[in-house]
Amino acid sequence: MGKIRAKALLAKYEAGECTEQEKALLESWHLSYPLDAVENISLDEQAQDLDQVWNMLQPETKPVTRKLTLWPKIAVAAAMIVVAGIALFFYLQQLNPFQQTNKLASDLLPGKNNAVLTLANGQKIILNETANGEIAKQEGISITKSEDGTIIYNIDPSVPEKKAQSGVLLYNTISTPRGGKYQLNLPDGSKVWLNAASMLKFPVVFAVNERRVELTGEAYFEVAKNKHQPFHVKTTKQDVEVLGTHFNVSAYRDENEVKTTLLEGSVKIIALSKQSNAKTSADVILKPGEQARLVESQLSVAKADIDEVMSWKNGMFEFNNCDLTSIMRQASRWYDVDVVYESEIPNVKFSGEVSRNVNASAFLDMLKYLDVKFSIEKIGNNRSRIVVSK
Repeated sequence: MGKIRAKALLAKYEAGECTEQEKALLESWHLSYPLDAVENISLDEQAQDLDQVWNMLQPETKPVTRKLTLWPKIAVAAAMIVVAGIALFFYLQQLNPFQQTNKLASDLLPGKNNAVLTLANGQKIILNETANGEIAKQEGISITKSEDGTIIYNIDPSVPEKKAQSGVLLYNTISTPRGGKYQLNLPDGSKVWLNAASMLKFPVVFAVNERRVELTGEAYFEVAKNKHQPFHVKTTKQDVEVLGTHFNVSAYRDENEVKTTLLEGSVKIIALSKQSNAKTSADVILKPGEQARLVESQLSVAKADIDEVMSWKNGMFEFNNCDLTSIMRQASRWYDVDVVYESEIPNVKFSGEVSRNVNASAFLDMLKYLDVKFSIEKIGNNRSRIVVSK
C-alpha cells in the first residue's frame, strides 16, 4: 500500500466515506496531535509517516471475527506515533482560513473543575485552590472536599431536626465560572453536577417538609429518595418537583427556553408567572426519556435525545442537527471566550461530537465542513473572541 492509497484514505475521510474504524482512528489521532508542530516536519517525513498510518489500518481487511480483537491494539499503536502522518492532510489544507484559526485557537484551553462556595456568613472558598479534607464547619455540619474534588456535607444526625424545626434556614451557594464545572453532594445525600457558568443555592439543612434549591445555568441531579420531603429545583421560569429521580435542567439566562430532561423516576414541571413567580395553570409530568421545553410560559413535551443532553456531564460535546448559535454559546461558556457575528448569523445546522477535554482549535475543527469562517481576535485583558462570518 503506497502513498497514493494512503492519500486516497484521507480523501475518503474528507468526503465522509471512511469506515467507522478508519474514521475513529483518523479523528482520534488528529485531535491528539499539536497542529502548530506540523511546520517543523519536512514533506518527505510527512509522506513517510502517512504511509505508516495507512499500514496500521491494514488489519481491517482480515476476517470480521478478529476485528474486535485487533482494533483496540491498532488504535493504541496509532495514537503512540510521534510523527504526523494524518497531519499531512491538514497541513496541505493550510491555505484554508479555518486551519489558521486552529493555530490561533490553540491557547484557548478547555474548562476544568473550578467553582466558588459561598457560605451563609459570606465567606468565599475557591474550591480549586483548596486542599482536600475538611474545608469549613457550619452549625455542627462539616464540609469536606474529597480526593476527586467533590464537595460533601457531613451532618451530625442531631443537627438537622433541631435546625429545621427552628424555621431558620442557612443558605450556601456554589457557582461555576465560564470554563468551570463541579460536583456537589447536598446535605440530604443528593448529588449535583454543575455545568459551566452555573449557580446553585441550597440550605445547609433542609426544611422538615421539603427540600428546595435554586438553579441558574445547567445541572444534573441524582436526588436521594425521601417521600416525606419532596425535592424542588426552582429557576426563574419554572419549578421542578420530585421525590427521588435523575434529571437534567438547563436554564441559562442567554437561552430562550428552559429544558428539563428525565432519565429515571418522575418529575412534575410547573411554569411560573413572570409577574409574581406564582404557579400558572401549565404543568406537565414527565416520564423517563422525555424532555419538557418551556418557552414564554408554554410547556411542551417530546422524546429526549439523552446522549446529547448528558454529553456535557460525560465529558463530550455532542450536537444532533443543532443550530450554530447554540453550538457557539456552549463553546463560549466552556472556553470562557466571547463570540461575535461579523454580519448576519449563518443559518446552518450541524451534527457531530468531540471531547470537552480538547482545546478550542480542535473544537472549531469539528465545524470545518460548515460553510462558515472563524477567526480569533485578542481583545485585551488576556481575553479572546471568536468572530463568525460567512
